[in-house]
Amino acid sequence: MKLKYLIVLILGIAIYACSDDDDDDKDNHDPVAQALEDDADLVEFLQTHYLTEDKAIDTIMNGETPLYSIVEIDNINYNDIDYKMYYYVDQVGVGVQPSRNDSVQVLYRGFLLDSTKFDENLSYTSKKSWFHLPQTIMGFRYGVSYFKSGERVIYPDESFGYENTGNGVFFMPSGLAYGRNGSSSIPGNAPIYYFFDLGSVVVADADQDLVINNKEDIDGDGDVSNDDTDGDLVPDYLDIDDDNDGTPTRLEDTDEDGDPTNDDTDGDGIPNYLDADS
Repeated sequence: MKLKYLIVLILGIAIYACSDDDDDDKDNHDPVAQALEDDADLVEFLQTHYLTEDKAIDTIMNGETPLYSIVEIDNINYNDIDYKMYYYVDQVGVGVQPSRNDSVQVLYRGFLLDSTKFDENLSYTSKKSWFHLPQTIMGFRYGVSYFKSGERVIYPDESFGYENTGNGVFFMPSGLAYGRNGSSSIPGNAPIYYFFDLGSVVVADADQDLVINNKEDIDGDGDVSNDDTDGDLVPDYLDIDDDNDGTPTRLEDTDEDGDPTNDDTDGDGIPNYLDADS
């Protein structure tokens, strides 16, 4: 039996995804109906609230411009359910735009629609600033990917930060957040939103096999957690031997150019690292 050593890129804490599709029949949970209900709640919130000059969200009282008129909409199909993400771009950023499978350093504040703040990180030196996106809720993965990173700066006291960051707000339904189970600080079936600044992006290779996470998305759906070429229940992005042929992926880079994805010894159109009989 193959002995696997999974070298996982640990970059601080993550906003972990919660499964909301297990045992649906047990409590008659209808994810399609919930998605529609969440969207109605989000639309109502966006129509009745506005973004203040100091970048807070408040209730419209004097004809202020509603959030709904300034947000963009992304239609997302996840687990065969149609969802809508809403996001406002204050600044797009000037650096790298992450895929949903990279690692990022961010500042953020997370809220329920009743304005309850459930989490925040306001410092780039905090361990809470780093996230490995495949380990976060799907809505966070999408939200961050709409922006670009900033420019790193060193201040006179030798501390650091980022300028010209991508920043804004993104709003997500519960099906892309913490689902029907919620979390310790978030009720079940709760739409949520985040203010955030995207400081830095690391193009991630979680298992350090020379194939970046985003190239291990074999089915092209943007989610590396469901790609498992050799069927060993370890997704490729965490599997150092993707085809289970006994040769680690990084050693199947036969032309030694640092990229195993372009090596196909038997010419069958399948790169060696995914081809057990190469």
